[in-house]
Amino acid sequence: MAFCKFCGKEIPDGAVCGCPGSQNAAQAPVNQGNGGYDPGFGQVDNQAGGAASGMKDNLPKIVAGVIALVILIVALVFVFGNTGAKGAAKKFAKSLTKTNGGKNYYSLTLTDDRIKELKDDDEWKDMIEEYNDEIKDARDDDYKLKVKDVKKGKKLNKKALKGAEYIWEEKGADDPEAKKGYEFKIKIQANDDGDKETDTAVVSVVKFKGEGWKVLRYDADDLKEIGEEAEEEEEDEED
Repeated sequence: MAFCKFCGKEIPDGAVCGCPGSQNAAQAPVNQGNGGYDPGFGQVDNQAGGAASGMKDNLPKIVAGVIALVILIVALVFVFGNTGAKGAAKKFAKSLTKTNGGKNYYSLTLTDDRIKELKDDDEWKDMIEEYNDEIKDARDDDYKLKVKDVKKGKKLNKKALKGAEYIWEEKGADDPEAKKGYEFKIKIQANDDGDKETDTAVVSVVKFKGEGWKVLRYDADDLKEIGEEAEEEEEDEED
């Protein structure tokens, strides 16, 4: 004889008790591996189907996000490529080839103090117009200028920055402070009725405190030499 595990009633061996607990247990499907009932059957497929449906619904958003990211990367590349030292060098190079480049040319090659003086004396606009007119007069339909390359070179050392400060002071700056700078090689192509020639100009782009990036028409070695001479003069004055 055996006893029911649900109600404790004595029952014959192999028999099923008539209590509700035994009857419910006897009627429930048994999980028999791959061939039996699986209470989780269909849940995985339903979840996968739901995920796929969600991906499909969100696909336009995902594509839009990728496009926005690409646009952001391109914008950052453009911004960083057109600001700072290289941006100033490119702007200067274009001012040498464009018929309306006078404003950029003088903004980059004159001190802020000098520019202010010119504006106060109503000479600023006249200088820009004269520059643009000279570029126009030097060109005709068969003669064209184009910037081929603007290549960043070596970084200016302390003596070269010292030379840049000396030059900038000579140009009218009040106690200039050169923070950093780089040498640039600018290649400009002249096309004279099909006859092409390329010329290279070497300049230094220097960041002055309070003024930003400015262009000096000296290479790094020239500025270094000027800086060394300036230091010698200062030492002689101290002695």
